[in-house]
Amino acid sequence: MKFTAAALALAASAIAAPSKRDETCKFGTYRCTTPNTGIEICNISSHWELVGPCPKGTSCNDLPHGDNSTLPYCTNEPPAVEARNGRPSQSPGEACQTAGRYDCFGPYAIQVCDAQNISQFVGNCPPKSHCAYINDIPYCVASV
Repeated sequence: MKFTAAALALAASAIAAPSKRDETCKFGTYRCTTPNTGIEICNISSHWELVGPCPKGTSCNDLPHGDNSTLPYCTNEPPAVEARNGRPSQSPGEACQTAGRYDCFGPYAIQVCDAQNISQFVGNCPPKSHCAYINDIPYCVASV
């Protein structure tokens, strides 16, 4: 009888235990999904909700952010960038000044300054396009 009662208690606690997806959380916080294929946000109901998947070839990583906290970013190893018109002055992996700022990486790619003030490669512009600033924001625009 004791064994049956213990087994029922264990089964009830396993059923009642929330899965990682159902964990309560602090509204407005972010985290990587498990596995690290996307980013989640804590919604107004204090439950995790998918913001979106990471692009192909990237994975979610928690990068340090001020005050001993972290923020999830979809990151990848920068591929060899085709040097079509020379090397830019600042490359991915080098220090940058403003976290969250996007810049052209040479004439044909875009990079972003991460939370650690390190430039991260975002992507190459498609063929027949180049990086140009529109209202101080870099875009890949058609080459004429």
